[in-house]
Amino acid sequence: MSAYRPLLFILCLSLFAGLSSCGNEELQRTLQPTPSAFGQINSLVVIADSSTWKAGVGDSVAYFFEAPYIILPQPEPIFDVRYITPEQVSAEPTWGQLRNYIVLADLSDSDSPTTQMVLNDLSDDKIQQVRTEGFGTAVAKNKWATGQQLVYILGKNHDELLTGLSTVYPGVVKRLQQGEDERMRVTTYFEGVNRRLGDTVRQMAGASLEIPGGYVRVPLDAEDVVWLRKEVQGASLNIMVTKVPYQDQSQLSREGLKEIRDRIGKEYVSSTTANTYMRINDTDLPLFTEATELNGAYAIEGRGIWEIENDFLAGPFVSYLLNDEADKELVLVDGFVYAPGRRKRDLMAEVVQVIRTAEVN
Repeated sequence: MSAYRPLLFILCLSLFAGLSSCGNEELQRTLQPTPSAFGQINSLVVIADSSTWKAGVGDSVAYFFEAPYIILPQPEPIFDVRYITPEQVSAEPTWGQLRNYIVLADLSDSDSPTTQMVLNDLSDDKIQQVRTEGFGTAVAKNKWATGQQLVYILGKNHDELLTGLSTVYPGVVKRLQQGEDERMRVTTYFEGVNRRLGDTVRQMAGASLEIPGGYVRVPLDAEDVVWLRKEVQGASLNIMVTKVPYQDQSQLSREGLKEIRDRIGKEYVSSTTANTYMRINDTDLPLFTEATELNGAYAIEGRGIWEIENDFLAGPFVSYLLNDEADKELVLVDGFVYAPGRRKRDLMAEVVQVIRTAEVN
């Protein structure tokens, strides 16, 4: 009897330790924090079965989501797209911790891993709606990590999936860009706002502008032109603001914007080579303009390419020509980038964040 009791005690102790270990592992999994999503700005992951991807969906994704960003000297896509399969997400958890996903599913393939994922993620009502109407979309947040979004594009068969993709992509692009704009704004203003430079712009050029930290004023012999510059690795980000008297409605046009910008470029911007100046090059690439509204003011937006006459420097620009009706003036807010050998899409997106804060007094 004395030999039996220690053995029973050891068995019970071992069982208790095993149960405690299992309980601790489960508790650790429960308490483990959800990871934060990460990834480069303007990046996009597309999840689909390989058979679906190869049967035309991949080409459609490239056409809709890798279209050129308007406008750059060398084509760059609006999104950097990476394609993966559901199996890759399961095999490598890091694939589930990025920010932006599009899930493409052909519901007619019941054995498809993507279809199985969609059936688990979405309600029966949504699935039935797609089977009835042909295609549909859904949006989910934070499936694998906080700060991420998944856009599901579904078709009851392959043809309907392609039809749905071509129908809904403008709204999907807009949704994704809105999220990326917010991320870009945080990046742009991570050093805060330079209110002193903002006051200078307001006094000299007649417009309010939120100037991020890191910009400095370029010395100019001018009373109504402000040039701001920020130097980063391998690139120069520039913003110029000026005002001119309003004469007539014809100034608020493509020709009016070009005339004012070219005049400022010719007078104030040159390279180290003699007889050089900045001008718009709308011969090799078009100058895109459209009427819009910016912070309550009627404006002409222009996007194009600048170059230095008699030299080999060039780059993209975005301009807003605002109508200041109260003061009977036009305010030109122009942003341009010089970044030889570097991708320019995200640099321009940062400059656009700044010039879109422009507001006439």
